[in-house]
Amino acid sequence: MNALKDYFAGIPIRYPVIAVAGGVVLYLAAQQTPWAPFSVSNNAEAVEFTQGLLDLLWIGLALAPLIALRRPWLGALVVLAPLPIGVMSEHEWPFVIYVGLAVVAVVGAWTSPRQAVVVGALALAPVATMAFGWSAMVVPYGALIEVRQAGDGVGMLAAYTVVTGALLGCAMWLRGHAARDAERAELARQTREVGAERAIVVERARLARDLHDVVAHHVSLIAVRAETAPYTEPELDPAGRRVLAEVAAEARLALDELRGVLGILGRSGEAERSPQPTLADVTALVERSRRSGQEVTLRGDVQAPVGAAAGYAAYRVVQEALTNARKHAPGAPVEVVVATTPSLLEVGIANPVTEPPTGLAGGRGLPGMRERVEALGGRLRVRAAGPRFEVDATVPVNERVGGAGVS
Repeated sequence: MNALKDYFAGIPIRYPVIAVAGGVVLYLAAQQTPWAPFSVSNNAEAVEFTQGLLDLLWIGLALAPLIALRRPWLGALVVLAPLPIGVMSEHEWPFVIYVGLAVVAVVGAWTSPRQAVVVGALALAPVATMAFGWSAMVVPYGALIEVRQAGDGVGMLAAYTVVTGALLGCAMWLRGHAARDAERAELARQTREVGAERAIVVERARLARDLHDVVAHHVSLIAVRAETAPYTEPELDPAGRRVLAEVAAEARLALDELRGVLGILGRSGEAERSPQPTLADVTALVERSRRSGQEVTLRGDVQAPVGAAAGYAAYRVVQEALTNARKHAPGAPVEVVVATTPSLLEVGIANPVTEPPTGLAGGRGLPGMRERVEALGGRLRVRAAGPRFEVDATVPVNERVGGAGVS
C-alpha cells in the first residue's frame, strides 16, 4: 500500500483518473478487435495460443497508461508490443495501438513533456505505414481498413497528424492547468504553515510574558531581600552578610540569564545568543561554585574559539552537572574538563558518589542537557562508572542543526 501511495505521490488526481479510464477503454476495444495474426484461424491450437498471447498483450495495453504516469517511454513500449506480430505476419495492426500511444502521450505529459511529444510522433508511425500502403489497420467491431490510392493515404496521414497535434496540445494545456493548481495548493500550504508559525510565536511571547511576570518577579525579590538583609537585620555576623551577598549576586545573575532566555523565547527564527553565557563564562561559573563551598577543579582551555551556540550548550551542561553534584553528592569534589579540536568541543564533568544513581532519566535537568546538545548535532553520555558519576558532552565547534545520540 505504501509503495502504491509513493507511486502516485505528487501526481495530480486527474492524471490517474485519465489513465484508469483510458486503460479500461483500451482493454474493451482490444477485446472487440477481430485480429488474428499469422493466419492461424484454421488451426485450433494455434488460435488458442495466439488468443492467450493477445490477452496478455491487451492486459499490458490496459496497464500502459498507468505505467506512463512515471515512465512514458516504458508505457509506449508496452503499447507497441503487439505491433511487430501483425506487421511481420499479415502486415496488419490494431487501431487501439494508435489510441494507446495517444493516451500514453496525454498522461505522460505531466512527468515529461518531451517524452510525450516523442510518443505522440511515434503514434503516427503505424499510420504512416498504412498511408503508404505498407500495412492495414484493424478496427473494433469492423473490417480491415486499407489505403488503395496515394491521395487517400496522404489525406488520412494529414488527418491523424492534426488529431495527434490537438491531443498533444490538450496534454500541454492539461499539464499547465495542473501545474497552476499545484502551485496554488503549495501556496495555500505555505500560508497555513506561516499562520501556524505565527500562532506559535504569539504563544511563545505570551509564555515569555507570563514567566517574566511570575518568575522574574520572585527572583528579583530574592535579590532585593538578600541585598537589604544586612540593613534590616543589623545583628547578622560577617559570615551571614557574605552569604547573603553571594545569594544576591547569584539571584541577579539568574535574573539576567532568565531575561535573556525569555527574550529568545519571545522571538522567532534563529535567536540571537549573544546575551547568553559562552564557554569563557565557565570560569566564572566554577568560581561561584567554589565560593558556595563546592570543591571544583577546572582543566582545559575555556577561551578556545567556538561558536556561540556550542559555548552556550557547554556552559549549561557544566551548570546542570554542578547543580546535580551539589544536590546528590554534597561535599564531593567535582572535576570539569574542557577540550577542543578543530571541529568538536568536548566537556566532561565527573564526581564521586557514595550510592550510584539507579535511574538517569528522571527530572528536568538531564533532558534539558540532552535537548541542547542534540539540537547542535552533538552527543551526550551520562553514566555511573563505578564510584563516579560522569557527564560527557560532545558538540560541533560551529553551529549547525542536527541530531545525534544520547547514551
